Amino acid sequence: MWLKRRVALTLFASLAISGLSGAQTALKRVLLIPLDDRPAATQFAQMIGRLADVRVETPPAETLGHFLSPGKPDSINKWLSQHLSDYDALIVNTDMIAYGGLIASRTDRTSYATAINRLREFWRIRKLCQNLKVYGFSSIMRLAPTATKQSKPFAADLSRFVELKSLYEKTQDQKTKVSLDNLQKKLPVNEIERYYLVRSRDFKVQQELIRMCGQGGFDNLVLGQDDARPNGPHVSEALRLKQMSSNLGVVDKVHFTDGIDQLANVLLSRALLSADNYSPKVRVVFADEAGRQKIAYYESDTIDNNLKEQIMGSGATIAKPNETFDYSLYVNTPNPRTFALDAFLKSMKSEVDQGMPVAVADVNLGKIGTGDPKLFEALTSQGRSSRILSYAGWNTPGNTMGTTIPAANVYMLARRASVDPLQREVALRAFILHRLVNDFEYHKYVRPEAYAMIDRLPNASREETYGENFEKVNELVKEDLGERLAKRFNEQLAGTQFFAGNQKYEVTELTNVSISLPWPRAYEVRLDFEIRVRNYIEGNTPFDTARFPILPLGGGRG
Repeated sequence: MWLKRRVALTLFASLAISGLSGAQTALKRVLLIPLDDRPAATQFAQMIGRLADVRVETPPAETLGHFLSPGKPDSINKWLSQHLSDYDALIVNTDMIAYGGLIASRTDRTSYATAINRLREFWRIRKLCQNLKVYGFSSIMRLAPTATKQSKPFAADLSRFVELKSLYEKTQDQKTKVSLDNLQKKLPVNEIERYYLVRSRDFKVQQELIRMCGQGGFDNLVLGQDDARPNGPHVSEALRLKQMSSNLGVVDKVHFTDGIDQLANVLLSRALLSADNYSPKVRVVFADEAGRQKIAYYESDTIDNNLKEQIMGSGATIAKPNETFDYSLYVNTPNPRTFALDAFLKSMKSEVDQGMPVAVADVNLGKIGTGDPKLFEALTSQGRSSRILSYAGWNTPGNTMGTTIPAANVYMLARRASVDPLQREVALRAFILHRLVNDFEYHKYVRPEAYAMIDRLPNASREETYGENFEKVNELVKEDLGERLAKRFNEQLAGTQFFAGNQKYEVTELTNVSISLPWPRAYEVRLDFEIRVRNYIEGNTPFDTARFPILPLGGGRG
């Protein structure tokens, strides 16, 4: 094993020096039709694309909708008919095309007939570019309705009712039946009926998507399970859809996974790796082997199965025992035992400190989706974060693994290809810094403070906050997270040196920082910044101070 690790280390170091070992990446412009306009649905994929100097663009922002206002599928289709041929690949959330986005897919605003007509129009446009690779993804509806002021009085009870109803249908347990009946008495009848009508519509639309895949509409289609639990109608829906995929002979094209927000990242990785005929081998290290079979909050499958789905979906493969690998993926499992976590962190730090290629996925997120402080400390002590391939720890295990793995894959691809090594290395450091501050520090510290403020403000709620109240919360977030970003940059990156090609550079400055709440709530944040570096000559005064920005994110062509 030591020899195989040594081989991986030698390869990693030689690529870092040369920067050039193959042809330029095959894809340069990728079009993303996202779930919505949140940073997790757009910005993360754009930052991953920059690791390989690939532009990930979206249709005009005004067509994507915003929070409870759905996107404009007909406008997107019209825009596609004029611009689709400009791109090397397409990643499309079919919920945006059918309904106007993820939140709209949970409402009854769109009829089945309208959704299907929009998808058929999309297919007609797609056929105009026969050689274009098309990667689709769709959300298997979650248990709970969208959290809004309107749904707050019944959302939790409705979610529990739906879960118990499926459980009772499976077990016929009388205690479950009593709980079910009690919940039903509390719920508005029209909300129960509406919920199941929407589920039925979405399921029928996904059946049509599988048929489209069988007829060449998609090169790959991923059905992602939105927030769920081990019991619920989504379980039988997924089984029926899997059986349908098998019957139609498209099991190699249709995949299923937990999580939905990360799938733009996963499919971007798959598109880039496939175009370059590259599939990195990933050595997986779990914090606690017992944690592999746990089912995390908001998911319906085990950590182990979820991980396999994310790796396969991204275009990578899991290295077999004693097999040479491209990088190690350290996965922090839910509630690891102390002795196991200590050994895990010791091994991770050792590999990083030796210069070996290491990616880190923190799925010990708990119910509120915040990362493990012990792991974060291990990553940030001694500036270690500036020497890893990727890191993520946000919301759910599927979201996290589906961010860490694609970023590591694309970075390794970029080192094989003739991507500008300075672009690659600065983009990597920007991505890691973004994850440390956005994933951990925002959700661990800033979001709770924002929620506490919202709770104190009159006529404000965690689900929706507007006007002057929103501005107060937004200002708090901007100030607090801005201070944390500056501190983390100074501790982890400022003054650090790295090679890009055969040139040495030093990180000098963080600039053009922009922080805001993208939606009228504090659940997520929009964080933008630029990193500046300068060329460095050992033993001499640094020269040629260069502004190397992380370009503005969001929005594609107008």
